Amino acid sequence: MNTRSRFFWAIAAASIAAFALTPSTARAAVALFDFENQQIGTETPFTLVSSGLSATFSGPSGVDPGAFGIGSNFQTPTGFQYQTMTGDFLTIGSAFGASGSALTITFSAAITSFTLNFALDDPLNLSMLSFQTNASGAGSVGGALTNGFRYPEAVLSFSGNPFTSITLYSDALDFQIDNLQAVTAVPEPETVMLFAVGIVAIALRRRREVKALFKT
Repeated sequence: MNTRSRFFWAIAAASIAAFALTPSTARAAVALFDFENQQIGTETPFTLVSSGLSATFSGPSGVDPGAFGIGSNFQTPTGFQYQTMTGDFLTIGSAFGASGSALTITFSAAITSFTLNFALDDPLNLSMLSFQTNASGAGSVGGALTNGFRYPEAVLSFSGNPFTSITLYSDALDFQIDNLQAVTAVPEPETVMLFAVGIVAIALRRRREVKALFKT
């Protein structure tokens, strides 16, 4: 290999290594599902796409899908019904006596964290919103009543091992979610580095084989 070739391969290897060592968070994509521009009354199951990530929202079998639909924050004589959900949102368990039903969100690729706004139809604020991922992540959180609003609201956030689905459920009469943000998983720097080294090694070997072929 001549000096020019060595220089080329050194630059290529250095570039790949620099990419591999870049913090993962800098390359992670954040998808936002805010249910805006969706037809009011749209029932599950349905799929939305954001930043190349699709999310399918579905209810359990045996429950009328009308219990899961897109609604909109509207103004009442005393003000808007929700504080944190300013536009459209997804409501769960609001029809046909489907309280206690669960919502499952399935993603097209693994994610490592999510955050969302939620409200609980429980003016006494005795209910919780619970979740479980398909990677053993789980938790529960309660809401907070704000003066002038009827429903307790809060933010649910979670970060853990990569997962592809979330199941949300509550013992409230119904609950609402909005502004779901999902952060996609990215390869660890060590994995990317090993892959890059393998690619360089294969390229070098191929180059030697070609040179040997022309010498024979």
